[in-house]
Amino acid sequence: MKNDKKHWKVIETKPGFRGNWINLNIDQIILPDGKQIEFEALDFYRAGVGAVAENDKGEIILVKSYRYVPDFTGWEVPAGTVHPGQHHSDCIIQELKEEAGCEAEKSNLIYLGNYYPVIWCSNQIFHCYHIKEVKQISDHTDTNEILETKWFKKEYIK
Repeated sequence: MKNDKKHWKVIETKPGFRGNWINLNIDQIILPDGKQIEFEALDFYRAGVGAVAENDKGEIILVKSYRYVPDFTGWEVPAGTVHPGQHHSDCIIQELKEEAGCEAEKSNLIYLGNYYPVIWCSNQIFHCYHIKEVKQISDHTDTNEILETKWFKKEYIK
């Protein structure tokens, strides 16, 4: 829910960094108590989208990825960033194919909502879906990003 009353007043924004995916802005802020602070804010160009994708056996497909920034390897739902002019529902259908080798009908998408994954310092919004009747049609995935794909029974996912 968006609040029309702003509690922090931005008095100046200076670009700190301009990138291909994000900008880092340095904002001068006046807080409700009158104190002035400098705040670093990430401005993302693209929204994110992900889906819990389920086959006809009720299994969920996850993709194993290495994330170099936190130096972490783990299982994730297929996800990606929405291209300019693209709807997030079209993006997740594309990501399922690229990341998991899966095909799904757009009519089977159920929109669960959205959230801000790093709400305290970022404007990136992430859209969430559940989709049933997903079929894996290929073992070919984005080898630069995906290490492995695997179907999991729901009781094994926590």
